[in-house]
Amino acid sequence: MELLSNTTFWVWVSTILFVIIAWKKGAKPITEILDARTDRIRKELEEAEKLRVEAQEILADYQRKYRDAMKTADEIIENASERASRIEKDMLSKMDEELARKENQLVERIERAEKAAIKEIRFKAADIATSTVKSILSSEMDKKDNELIDDAIKSLPKKLSA
Repeated sequence: MELLSNTTFWVWVSTILFVIIAWKKGAKPITEILDARTDRIRKELEEAEKLRVEAQEILADYQRKYRDAMKTADEIIENASERASRIEKDMLSKMDEELARKENQLVERIERAEKAAIKEIRFKAADIATSTVKSILSSEMDKKDNELIDDAIKSLPKKLSA
């Protein structure tokens, strides 16, 4: 019975009893605490995964919207460029027409001025010729002949303009 009086034996017995009692009474609360913590961590991971998937969907949506916006912007730029090109062509065409019209007006003015100048020169030439002929003939002809000459001179501008 030496074993019963040995303190080492009683320390071992009390330790084993403590472990058994602790195991029987404490295992369940500890496992419940660990299970609860595991469940909480699992829920947080599931929530994080759900948020990650949602963030990816939002990112994909914004990328799609960005591509659509860029496509729309490109279409707007292309349409504006085409419209500017059409406007430029129209303006050049109108400018060419205007220049041609102005050129035609100037040519017509020059032709009218040229005709007027030729007509004026003819009248002056006719006046000079008639006055020269008149002076030559007046010195050589008599009064009766002067009347015939005056009639011829008066009808000369009409004949030259026709």
